Amino acid sequence: MQIKVNRNYFWANTFLDQLAEYGVKYACVSPGSRSTPLTYALSQNKKIKTYVIIDERSSGFFALGLAKQTNTPVIVVTTSGTAAAELYPSIIEAYQNRVPLIICTADRPAYLRNSGANQTINQDNLYKNHIRFFYDTGLPILESNQIQILKTNAINAYNISLKNNRGPVHINFPFEKPLEPSSFTDVIEEKIITNSLPQVDSITLYKNENGLSKKDFNIISSSLKKEKFVLITVGPGNFSDKFLSELEIFSTKFSIPIFADSSSGLGFKLQKLQNLISNFDALIRYDSLNTFFSPKINFHFGRTVTSTKLEEFLANAGAKRFVINPFGDMFDSSRKSKVIKINEIDFLNSFKKINFTPDDKSLAMLTRLKEIDENIEKIKSSIILNSKTLNEPSILTEVLNSIPPNSNLMMGNSVPIRDLDFFSSAIRKNINVFQNRGASGIDGITSTALGIASNSKNPTYLVTGDLSFYYDLNSLLIAKQFNIPLITILINNNGGAIFKFLPIAEHKDILKKYFLTPTNLSFKKITEAFDIDYSELKKQQDIVNHIKVSSVRKKPVIFEIKTSSDYSLNIRKKYWKKVNKFLENFLRNYEV
Repeated sequence: MQIKVNRNYFWANTFLDQLAEYGVKYACVSPGSRSTPLTYALSQNKKIKTYVIIDERSSGFFALGLAKQTNTPVIVVTTSGTAAAELYPSIIEAYQNRVPLIICTADRPAYLRNSGANQTINQDNLYKNHIRFFYDTGLPILESNQIQILKTNAINAYNISLKNNRGPVHINFPFEKPLEPSSFTDVIEEKIITNSLPQVDSITLYKNENGLSKKDFNIISSSLKKEKFVLITVGPGNFSDKFLSELEIFSTKFSIPIFADSSSGLGFKLQKLQNLISNFDALIRYDSLNTFFSPKINFHFGRTVTSTKLEEFLANAGAKRFVINPFGDMFDSSRKSKVIKINEIDFLNSFKKINFTPDDKSLAMLTRLKEIDENIEKIKSSIILNSKTLNEPSILTEVLNSIPPNSNLMMGNSVPIRDLDFFSSAIRKNINVFQNRGASGIDGITSTALGIASNSKNPTYLVTGDLSFYYDLNSLLIAKQFNIPLITILINNNGGAIFKFLPIAEHKDILKKYFLTPTNLSFKKITEAFDIDYSELKKQQDIVNHIKVSSVRKKPVIFEIKTSSDYSLNIRKKYWKKVNKFLENFLRNYEV
């Protein structure tokens, strides 16, 4: 039997059916003509839920958030030309943060490149510096062997993005007209239809076979027994409860303090880490700390930490550093660390059977660090929470205290993520912290949060700054279009306050003209233009009242809080100064 088909639609449908068979459940599509075969195929696929998002840049970041929340690859479809280029910021973030995306760009045929053809650019490996896998399908050829190659590459794309080399992959689809499925181009045999059916997932899970080598095991074991002062650092990452359990066993067995970046979420889990030092960032700002605590070994898990002070502290201590992750990524800008390519849990398990008795000095140091941490916590409460004027650190504290257990918390970059690191306290709420710390840009923050909230049964909160919010205003249409109940806390200090933390702040005229960039926008009017609920919160109690009741909302809302960046900076400086004074007195007569 012979069947009439449109070769472009048949080709696109074969590829997407194969992805659906392997478990892809979500796709983000931006409208375009050349991508019609891909879009139509998705519209007919009952296994894949599709979000139609007008702006490609927002679509990429929305898919990023959706992939973070579901821990599955998300398809992103665009038409040809600059539409494909608009995805690049989200692809960079996905690459740096190892988030699985399957980027499907429609394209003109290769023979039209450099011919002046409309909406035609060179899309051959367009994202080559920030992609884990690239495949150009070529123009559709409806032959059994070519169809098998297409399906094989769909499987490769899925496995690489999620498991083998986790991150974004790029599939480029050149199509010739006609693009619509009802415009038949070929008559094919039934056998071709049968060959196009998806292969069943063999469910062979990828396992990193790189265990801890005997040489590394011996070096680390010897060092653990020899060195008195060791430190565990944990950067941003998506860590399982099993990892927390193994980290607790490891750190308590060897009496090792833990300095964990707040965006790692370790301080907000239900399970308590006995050796977690929550206020490490304030502690390491004390210039003479290395005379008291100077770790000679550092085990690092997760991405690079937010705190530049911690990086400086470890460099000054001359610590021998081990970066542990399953993909062998280097998360040390000095590039002096030994990278161990191993699953973090397997690494921690490797040392369970070592006979070890903690040194008295290391036990005493750990006790002293915990005591210091408790005192810094009291200083923080006395300055931050007792401030009568609303300020950025107190906002962060009130938000953490007010959101319900099991909430999602997406942190914007620049000042909000740093304040989370500076001022958050350990809190047993099982808060799931999300961040875009791969490339740490301020673009796409709201879109990412909407992607997280779109598929979560738990309330999702976004804490963001006014410039990040401005950069991603197009995302508000997504919130309205899909009625996503994202709760946004918009901290508006009218632009660029992060630069007041930096040395350029000493050059006040240059700072004001070129760096602070106040927008003076009415976010109330902008938000209401998208028909999204808005409230301005003016007092600490307003934050508590609104955040607590917002978790049951069924639609999006923006809570704007206007702050003085100068007053907030003074609060931070007052806190750090008081901590330094306390440490000076506390450690004056202490000998290691």
